[in-house]
Amino acid sequence: MAALAVVLAAPVSAQTVTLTASVPFDFVVGGRTMPAGDYELGTLGDVGILRVQNAVAGIKPAFTMTNAAAGPLDGGEAFLTFHRYGGDYFLAEIWNGPAAAGRSIRMSRTEREKAKSASLNKPEIVMVLARR
Repeated sequence: MAALAVVLAAPVSAQTVTLTASVPFDFVVGGRTMPAGDYELGTLGDVGILRVQNAVAGIKPAFTMTNAAAGPLDGGEAFLTFHRYGGDYFLAEIWNGPAAAGRSIRMSRTEREKAKSASLNKPEIVMVLARR
């Protein structure tokens, strides 16, 4: 926890914003529900912590740990992937398009509970295009 606090206290200049996206629905990331809106997403340094910042002033950013994920071979478009259970959306992955680089987000306890109670075996996958 102490190491995470030190990383989160790092200056904003250490952040490399990788994507911007307009998300048309509320979603959960890092244990927080974020409102629909325009977002900047980026990792903090090389530690794999994802920062999700709403463009509206006064909304605190969400932070979560990520793991590197292998992307599509062609690189394609940049996008965000969400898992949907009924009306609940959980950020699951971010993909950086032409770089074919992605970050996956571990399922939170809340998402695991939703997955267990869902009538479907797998969540619905929802993709939102992003810009680099």
